[in-house]
Parts: sequence; C-alpha cells; structure tokens
Amino acid sequence: METRDLQTFLAVAASGSITKAADMLGRSQPAVTRTIQDLEAELGFELLHRIGRRVQLSEEGVAFEEEARRLLMSFTELAARAKMIAAGKGRILQIATTAAIGNGLIPAALAELKNAELPHETHVGHFLSSTVAQEVRSGRAELGFSSLPLDIPGLDVLRLYSAPVVVAVHEGDALAEFDVVPLSAFAGRRLATILNPLRFQSHISRTLAARGIETGPVIRTNTASSALLIAHKIGAAAIIDPLTAYGLSRPNVVIRPIDITVPFYWGVLVAQRRPLRAVPQALMEAVEAVAERSIAGFKRIDPTMAGQLVTGPGSSINYGTGI
Repeated sequence: METRDLQTFLAVAASGSITKAADMLGRSQPAVTRTIQDLEAELGFELLHRIGRRVQLSEEGVAFEEEARRLLMSFTELAARAKMIAAGKGRILQIATTAAIGNGLIPAALAELKNAELPHETHVGHFLSSTVAQEVRSGRAELGFSSLPLDIPGLDVLRLYSAPVVVAVHEGDALAEFDVVPLSAFAGRRLATILNPLRFQSHISRTLAARGIETGPVIRTNTASSALLIAHKIGAAAIIDPLTAYGLSRPNVVIRPIDITVPFYWGVLVAQRRPLRAVPQALMEAVEAVAERSIAGFKRIDPTMAGQLVTGPGSSINYGTGI
C-alpha cells in the first residue's frame, strides 16, 4: 500500500465518482478503478458500492476513510518535519485538542507567547476526546488538551481543571437580567446544547425532569461553538461549556451561570514517561493563564484525581466531556 493508493481512495470518497476522481488526480478512469480494486484485494473487504455511475462508501469504507486520512496526514507531516530538520529550523510543535479548548483557549495562549518561544511551525489539530488521546499516545502529537474523564492508559495528566457549565443568551433576552439563571427560567424556552446525550446536559436534563420543568424545542449540535452561534442568531438559550462561552464571545451575547453547578473538566495530556520540552511547557502555562484570567469559576485540581472522575446517577462527580 502506497500513499498514492490512499490519495486515490480519498479522492473517490470525496467526489463519489470514479470519473471525477480520475479528473482530480490527472489519471485515467481505468487506472483509478484498478487502484481501488487492488486496494480492496489487499485489505480484504469492499471499500465502495457501485450505484449506477456513482459510488458510495461501504460500512467498512467509511471506517477505513478516517484511518486513511489520518495515515496520509502522518506521511505529509513526516515529510514536513524532515524538511524543517534539513533547513535547521527544528521540530514542528504538534498539538491535539478538542474544539472547545482549541477555539476557546489556545489562540489566546499562542498570542501571549513570544516569537522566540514558538517553533518555526506549529500544528493544532481539533479532534474528539478519544482521538486526542490516540494522537498523544501514538506520538503524533506532543501535547494534548482534552475534556475529561477519558480512558487514559499510556498517558499522563499533567494538569487538571474545572469550571461550571453556563448558559449563553442574547443581551435582550429576559434571562440576561438574572445574575444567576434559575432552572425554572428554562420552562418553555427554546434551548441549544450538545448533541451527545451523555454529555454534561444529561445532568441538567435529569434535574429539569425531577423538578417537573418542561423546556421548549431543543436544538442539539455537535460543537459548543455552533450552539453559541445559534444563541446569537435565533435567540435560543445555549447551555454550553465555559471554555467556548468565555473564549468565543459573540456580539450581543451574554454569559450567565446556572443555579445548579455542573462542572466541566479538562486537562493536559502527554505520553507516559515522556519528558516535556520547553516549548510545549510554555504553551501549557500560557493556556492555564488564559483560563484563569477569563473563565469564571476556574479551578485547578490535583491531576492524580483524573482517574476518579465519574458520572451517572448517584455519582460523587458529574462531568461534561464536551467536544
């Protein structure tokens, strides 16, 4: 299997057509078809289903697409690293992060670092929490920023933090008049929140149900930044993590605490027993400084407690894994 095989498969997957992929790659249609057939024979499963003139990824093809994209990215980064070393510019700083931290904290932290503290090139990739762990564990990322709890074998948690989940509303909304928004104020209200029902809003939903409070229509999205934008555009009350809320301020949107405390946990991950260089150390310190300055209710927690964060009815700690 060569990188050209992966590029061919990804072109077909993106275009949904052998013909279009051939045009994109500057190759003949029979050559692209043969590459896909050889790749399927080597893998031992079908990547595509042919539907007339178009193609559709098989279930196995969907799973392989993610791996192929990651592998091709690794090859591309390896080539870039080699060029950097050859030019005497040192290592690329590879950061893996969830979107909440990558949008809400890291840009401001990078702005605080002096040019002398940053390498010639820095890569910041946004991933799901589980993928952040994989990127750091494999060595593809030197430093990871992720919401917690998280299955972390092979990783060390260097820093652990928390802050309460908040609600974002338009400044003209009646909820903006509260210093602390009571749960009862959500009765009949349109809400925006995170799509995954196992995330932090599940605790709020259980509490609303226990108190007999029925909300209005709920719009769920897979990123808190989208929920924040929905609050800005259509006036929904967005129940989101504090990193996104305070880090991605929107015009005419205000942030308010809720009268129940639902902690959002996040931390800094490195591969086990791998020493941290000065550059990622400086970035980690800058991210913490930004969070302490900008997030209401920010707390540092003993990193050894990371393995004790649990959820569910009767748990001592409720959490939000966030994206």
